[in-house]
Amino acid sequence: MTNQIAGQIERKKAMGTTRAKAMLILFLWALLIVPAGSFSIPPLDRDESRFMQATVQMLDSGDFISIRFQDDERNKKPAGIYWLQAASVSVFSDADARAPWAFRVPSMAAGVLSVLFLGLFFSRLIGPGAAFWGAFLLAAAPTFAGEATIAKTDAALTTCVIAAQGALAVIFRRYVAREEIGWRVPVLFWIALGAGILIKGPIALMISVLTIAALGLWLLSTGRNPFRFGLAHRPFTGLAILALIVGPWAVAIGLATEGRFFTEALGDDAFGKFAEVQESHDGSFLYYLKTVWLFFWPAALFIPLALWHAVRRWRDPAVAFCLAWLIPSWIVFEIASTKLTHYTLPLYPALALLIALSMLDLRACASGIGERLMRGLGILTWAGATIVVGAVLIWLAMSFDDHGLTGFHVTLLALLGMIATSAAALLIFRRPAAAMATASLAGAVLAWGLFEGMLPRLEALHLSPRASQLLDDLDLHPRLDGAPPVALYGYNEPSLVFLLGTDTIHAEAEGMAAWMAAAPGHVAIVDEENREAFLAATQQIRLSIIATLDGFNYSNNKAATLTVYISE
Repeated sequence: MTNQIAGQIERKKAMGTTRAKAMLILFLWALLIVPAGSFSIPPLDRDESRFMQATVQMLDSGDFISIRFQDDERNKKPAGIYWLQAASVSVFSDADARAPWAFRVPSMAAGVLSVLFLGLFFSRLIGPGAAFWGAFLLAAAPTFAGEATIAKTDAALTTCVIAAQGALAVIFRRYVAREEIGWRVPVLFWIALGAGILIKGPIALMISVLTIAALGLWLLSTGRNPFRFGLAHRPFTGLAILALIVGPWAVAIGLATEGRFFTEALGDDAFGKFAEVQESHDGSFLYYLKTVWLFFWPAALFIPLALWHAVRRWRDPAVAFCLAWLIPSWIVFEIASTKLTHYTLPLYPALALLIALSMLDLRACASGIGERLMRGLGILTWAGATIVVGAVLIWLAMSFDDHGLTGFHVTLLALLGMIATSAAALLIFRRPAAAMATASLAGAVLAWGLFEGMLPRLEALHLSPRASQLLDDLDLHPRLDGAPPVALYGYNEPSLVFLLGTDTIHAEAEGMAAWMAAAPGHVAIVDEENREAFLAATQQIRLSIIATLDGFNYSNNKAATLTVYISE
């Protein structure tokens, strides 16, 4: 008996050591990928700069309830992400510095935590190996790496969703195994959902509710009681927890905006995006199914095999949980009218776990016709996606890099091609762990090559930073002591407002004329479409042209020319 107890203790110690090593590897892996571009990419349009500017105004005003972009209320997302960004800027920088990286720290931290949470919380349900490889694959997915690079909500939302779904996975596993569930895990589940609601409204709640509903159907099909499973989450306690987390700010913002926040955030933003296309972000039928091959590249190579495995093993609780997380919410996003590639990011962890489960099961199963067909389909779609990835990189270099296609780009393309092809070859030879590691390496190389190596150097895309730097070089920058604000006509991108300051003026012809006539030394930035109207309105005013900047406005997908004027 003593020897048995000692053996159990030793096994637990060994498991703990193995888990600690796995977590350390995941931490270092995520820490390697998520900073790519965070410190070098200038402020991006349009959402990132809106978030950063609203955070600046929170810090400047001391009002951490209302969310504003210049004089306009920004009643779209709750205050959670702004609080995180404000805390980060206060610790690492200051609002006047306008350093984008300081606003991006919460997203970088969320990226690392997402990887760690996925590897940690799902090890019991799906096994430590599958949880490890799922987290490893997620870290290198281009969409995940990209969102962890910029100051928006999606990386933090994904962290909250993984935490909530991780707690849900523990509840589900214990319920299926007829183990005691207790209170602690359900409380953690509701805390994670509360945090998710404060970050991006009802999305996290929607995903978890749909997961629970789908798992209820699975339980019903296996002869178990789905209603007891629902009650195991302590819903009444959960509602009280949500009220404690979300309620104080919800009441405060409701009073501050006289209810406008909820009508605009829920009616216009959340449900409005479902009912109608907003800001031209429409997508074709099955948009996300068609684009996942690019935005989960090159690990998308394994998706057909993962789906084949899931169809065959759907009665497995681990597979059922991942499918319940993935499919219902994916359908909702496909049905919604407004589509953006990052909307499905909180579902990518489930996809990564399904891939890991299928790949680790690969060598245990005989190679049948179905598996061979799925491997072939994966390689076929991977080849097409790889060609598109290469074509996009070449197009970016030739269209927007002042030096065109250089040796760096050729080396990057060759490296990506070799690594991705190696992953496909390893899949053919049924080497699952090596294939996943190699595919993840290709994703990491793409993240650093694109976000750090290419995007910061595409000067044609960075009109706002170039305009801001020009004014700074000439000692005309509006954030210098005593300098007047700058007026914008036509080109009103949020990145330029963030860089030039909250007092930046937006005006049309008559307003611009009044501003330029008010005093010498007033600066105006006018785009080409409105230049003639500006000149006609200011023909009686003495103006000088400081500079003309040519570039490309990726927000409206048009070439842009900005002329910078100063009154004499």
